[in-house]
Amino acid sequence: MPSFENNPRYEPVKPVVETKTEFPQSKYYTEQPNPIGSYLGPIDASLPNADKVPLLFQPFSVKNLTLANRIVVAPMCMYSSKDGFFTDFHLVHLGSYALNGPGLIIAEATAVLPNGRITPRCAGLWSDDHIPGLKRAVDFVHAQGGKIGIQLAHAGRKASAHAPYYKADSSEFWPEQVVAPTGGLLWDHHHLTPRELTLNEIQEIIQAFGDAAARAHKAGMDTVEIHGAHGYLIHSFLSPVTNHRTDHYGGSLENRARFLLEVIKAVRDNFPAEKPILLRVSATDCVEHLEGPSWELEQTVQIAHWVRDAGVDVLHVSSGGNTAQQKIKAAPGYQVPYAARIKKEVPGLHVVAVGVIINGKHAEEVLEQEQADLVAAGRTFLRNTNFALDSAVELNVKAGFAQQYSRGRTIHG
Repeated sequence: MPSFENNPRYEPVKPVVETKTEFPQSKYYTEQPNPIGSYLGPIDASLPNADKVPLLFQPFSVKNLTLANRIVVAPMCMYSSKDGFFTDFHLVHLGSYALNGPGLIIAEATAVLPNGRITPRCAGLWSDDHIPGLKRAVDFVHAQGGKIGIQLAHAGRKASAHAPYYKADSSEFWPEQVVAPTGGLLWDHHHLTPRELTLNEIQEIIQAFGDAAARAHKAGMDTVEIHGAHGYLIHSFLSPVTNHRTDHYGGSLENRARFLLEVIKAVRDNFPAEKPILLRVSATDCVEHLEGPSWELEQTVQIAHWVRDAGVDVLHVSSGGNTAQQKIKAAPGYQVPYAARIKKEVPGLHVVAVGVIINGKHAEEVLEQEQADLVAAGRTFLRNTNFALDSAVELNVKAGFAQQYSRGRTIHG
């Protein structure tokens, strides 16, 4: 049998030489004449109330940010970073949403310090080196007419955990740098035992939130969301379940909220005043079955007034995550009543409802009943990146499509 090497027509493939040459043509984007997911009219004008624009597809504005619709992609950990860097995965992940029409995309929980990551594979924004990779994704979203924010976080006592689909070497973890308001209280036996933060360390973390907000702006983010939910550091300061401090960061509600309010100030001071700030909170620890004080809705309503006055524009209302003893009865819309209570009692603060929002009609009902101003979905988008455009079809809305995908419209929209 003749070999390729002896064939005179055979030319060995030359090894690819990596080059840093950038061609401007690679930055070309097709212009989208209408924001993807925006309302263009009814699909079937003969249907009852076809001339009425569903609330879900009405624009929403806060400060200088205007969204084409009221649908938000909630931040979801991807565990796909190394040393905090955003990668091509994030470009494709976030870009896929931009091509499918939600009003706002919020990038995953992004650590403000290395020891603030949940796992070694979580994203970070503690270095200027992280900005270029993040900016690639932001620029792509903006080129499609979309809007994007990022969730700034510190994992606190839930840090240095194992990523769900990556077996890290022991050298990649930081067991001595897992920190919390109060030391010795581990989340469960799968997590490490935290040590108590010193006052100096608290100030360093507050500054790190501000520095990360400045980097988010440099990357072009339209907004930032402070992560104050799900048992991570800010939530663990708020809750008496996890905060047993006896200094001015513990004890009374005012003291337990001090860390959050100082983080908000640092973020507000380092993020343009014309851009809005979001805050995600857990409305309750979901431990009503246990004796003793915990974080409850009444306290959330109180701090909602304080954070509004401190510079937060939008409150994203979730629940739980602070203790393994929680009991959560998840069902469609199970967290919506928390959002509704805050919206009713805290004027001047916009509210996002989240938690098993199953379809467009369900989201529309939440808005019609004035339970929230925006509706977010997380796992729903993981199952179906087309959730926003599918919701449009459910509500008889002809929504803006990416021009490249416009031939994919069905006869129904």
